[in-house]
Amino acid sequence: MKLSLSVFLLSLPFLPSTIAQTYKASFTKYGQGDQNGSPNCNTATAACGFYTYPGYNAAVSQNLFGVGPGAGAGPGCGTCWQLTPQTDSSGHALKGAKTIVVKVNNLCPAQGNPLCAQNGMSGTNQYGTNVNFDTCIDDGASAALFGSSGVGLAIGTATKVSCSQWSGSKNIT
Repeated sequence: MKLSLSVFLLSLPFLPSTIAQTYKASFTKYGQGDQNGSPNCNTATAACGFYTYPGYNAAVSQNLFGVGPGAGAGPGCGTCWQLTPQTDSSGHALKGAKTIVVKVNNLCPAQGNPLCAQNGMSGTNQYGTNVNFDTCIDDGASAALFGSSGVGLAIGTATKVSCSQWSGSKNIT
């Protein structure tokens, strides 16, 4: 019996590649007109060197992006994530927020930004999340995600998905 069970287990497909990456995540917004004086977030000058039109994009915390400022496009560039906000920053259930899929096109640097300064993928920020997605105001991602919830910071989950689930075009120039 031990031999047949071993043969069965060896014949299974490689399981880790079929398991989705899901993290507890915080969601914020940035772009032209925000309180931090950010420039337009949907331009080819973003860290990954592309913008999306149409389609939603986001900057991600440095631990998920994979490199720091000035190091170019990190391994997180071009990955797609399903963002599902669940609560506001105080833990109250959100009403009016929506699940969206974004493509990563920018870095949310750790230095000077506690929301994006998690130490590795198991570290957390001040809201207890492993990653932060800074959704783009200029392409409509923030409005779509936060909807009529009335908040600008939410907590929920981020799940890596196939980019076939993302609706948009990647533009370089």
